[in-house]
Amino acid sequence: MNDKKFDITYLSVDSIQEGVGSSQITPLILGLAEKGKSVCLITFEKINPSKELVEMFSKAGVVWIAKDFGKPGAIGGIVRLNSLRRSVPNSMVLHGRSDIATAAAIWSGIKAPVLWDVRSLWSDQRLLIGTAGWNSWTARGARALENVAAKRSTAMSTLTAAVVPILEQRHKRIPTIREVIPTCVQTSKFLPSPMPEGQITCLLSGTFNNYYDINRTKQVLDEIRKTVNLRIIWARAGESPTERLEVGEDIIISAAHSEMPKLVKESHFGIAICKQDNLDSLAAAVPTKIGEFLASGRPVIVSNGIGDLDQMLPSTETGVVIDQSDSLQTVALQIGQLISDPKTPDRCRELAMQHFDMEMSVNRYLEIYDRMLH
Repeated sequence: MNDKKFDITYLSVDSIQEGVGSSQITPLILGLAEKGKSVCLITFEKINPSKELVEMFSKAGVVWIAKDFGKPGAIGGIVRLNSLRRSVPNSMVLHGRSDIATAAAIWSGIKAPVLWDVRSLWSDQRLLIGTAGWNSWTARGARALENVAAKRSTAMSTLTAAVVPILEQRHKRIPTIREVIPTCVQTSKFLPSPMPEGQITCLLSGTFNNYYDINRTKQVLDEIRKTVNLRIIWARAGESPTERLEVGEDIIISAAHSEMPKLVKESHFGIAICKQDNLDSLAAAVPTKIGEFLASGRPVIVSNGIGDLDQMLPSTETGVVIDQSDSLQTVALQIGQLISDPKTPDRCRELAMQHFDMEMSVNRYLEIYDRMLH
């Protein structure tokens, strides 16, 4: 491999055997390979890669370097940064997913332009979530990596337009080559369909960490339950789930990401209400689950301040955006109207195809790579 020069090397400290990796990284890498690009993928895995996954990448012509994740926390993060930095092969373009990977690409010694893929305001998000071992000192160190990425990257991609002014304010310099490439969804798997018959179902999809406002979520769902016969299903990752969100969920199931298209299809709406502690952090990210619901033709209820959704959802009649002062009775009425409108699935699908489609995102990344090389 030392003699080979890849078109693209994609670096990530996220596992591709977990939710974000399987839904975001894997289809992007395979999409780039399908476009004829030679790709090296470097990730950190918490479990040994499955034989099926290894064979899938090999068949696609992707060189996958799967490293052991190691220990969590700040020390583990430093180890991963150094390991990643030393593993970067000769490449035309280096794509760093978030701040650690981008800093590793910059410090790798490989003379290639670097794309800073801003997945979130990472240091702010970790403090908000309450990640174990995360404090003001580790956040300061993480912010230093953000500074390196901002100053020395050739280009940057963000999930939202809303975060760009925030980055401009935080840093003296950010890359002039910029693209907004939102959370991507495999729209070929999350397919639209009419609303299902029978009991109104809210699907709680995936992880709900400290980023989410569980109390507010319960208040909203309690109000909706006053107006309709509501069933709440939480489909989460992991085996034999015993944890409860206590938002009124009637059913809790374990579900792999491959099972989510069917579960979303069988639901009527999704919900993602985040805490308002750090609106800067919210502006940077859009949960993948929102794009998956929209691609399937299902409206969503979200809190204000998440990415660019404040304007996007109301203007297209594809969801309800709420803030702390909104009447919950009005929210229940609005989501009920969207569910009962037979045109809602088509509007949701159209929005997803315009903003969250994976194939479109692959092409946009190829365009930004080309700009970086010329």
